[in-house]
Amino acid sequence: MESKDIATGHPKSCWRSNSWKRIWLKRRANINYERSFLLIFGSAGLVIIVYNILIASPIPICLIPDDDLTTVSPSESPRELKQNYDFLSEGDKAFFWETGGNQTLNIRQACAVESLALHNPSVTVYMLFSQERVNSSSITLRTLTENYKNIRIIGINMNNFMTGSALEHWYKFTDWRKGPFNVSHFSDALRFATLSKYGGYYFDLDLIHLQPVTHYRNFFATEDGIIVSAGAIHADYGHPIMQLAISDFVVNYRADVWGHNGPALLGRVITKWCAVPKLREATYLRCRGFSVLPNASFYPVHYPRWREFFHQRAPNDTMTPDWLTTEVIGVHIWNKISYGEPVYRNSTQYYTQLARTHCPAIFSIASDVF
Repeated sequence: MESKDIATGHPKSCWRSNSWKRIWLKRRANINYERSFLLIFGSAGLVIIVYNILIASPIPICLIPDDDLTTVSPSESPRELKQNYDFLSEGDKAFFWETGGNQTLNIRQACAVESLALHNPSVTVYMLFSQERVNSSSITLRTLTENYKNIRIIGINMNNFMTGSALEHWYKFTDWRKGPFNVSHFSDALRFATLSKYGGYYFDLDLIHLQPVTHYRNFFATEDGIIVSAGAIHADYGHPIMQLAISDFVVNYRADVWGHNGPALLGRVITKWCAVPKLREATYLRCRGFSVLPNASFYPVHYPRWREFFHQRAPNDTMTPDWLTTEVIGVHIWNKISYGEPVYRNSTQYYTQLARTHCPAIFSIASDVF
């Protein structure tokens, strides 16, 4: 006769089997619970680590729409060159362009970038190169990024940058590269395209800033009261005047005239926008809130007098030059004609004095003659 359990009435062998099954299931449940517990807390820990890296870290990480901008640099590059940045982010922004095919900046160019960043710490300063390869280990670029958190250095994929813009056909399908002033005209195109696309400030790389520029918005500057300069511009994002500049560039482009697509273009645009026949009549009211700043703002020394920046004065000559007034925001050095003139680090030249004060980090790494 089969033995049965008194309490359950089931055969004892079956009871033992079910008992072990219950124990086994209970242990499996405990293991699954422990695994779930570890998974939850492991995930929480991972979230905390990612937060500290991406959010709490002082390193800015931004994205650029459509992959317009890419940074290519050695693995030991400074943090700035490893990130992408969104030009449409909040706050003021300023742009420089290097369009000569160089992968770094010389001392004078770097001085211009530092001076803007120094006097405008709230402005994000973008140093853009017209090719993807940037020598981030060069002493000038390294000095800029190590001393100023508001400087970004980025190499550009030009095909991507121009794709979809009003200048795409001009850039990709015309023979502008064969013109005698192709680099200059390329630079003109890029400054207009950049401000049209993103808004902000544009400055030439031979302009030393002496004071903040953020008090001034929506402006061109004049060299002499007659000619509009293309070396110092501000336009708010989406301002129609930059669309006019782009349209004029495409329709009226001339490869054979140096200033036709830059200063002369801005002269045509501002008189059209302001509905005036001459630049002198382009007042703030007539120009609907757009300004033409006087030459003292950025061009206190006109180009025929460019040697004043490099003249060696007597050691006891401490007089301030007559052109250095409170109206001066920045000083254009006329690099196109002055690039070969030497600057002596321990001299009384005006350029030396300006550089020592307004780009101190770059000046500290300059050689005796630069």
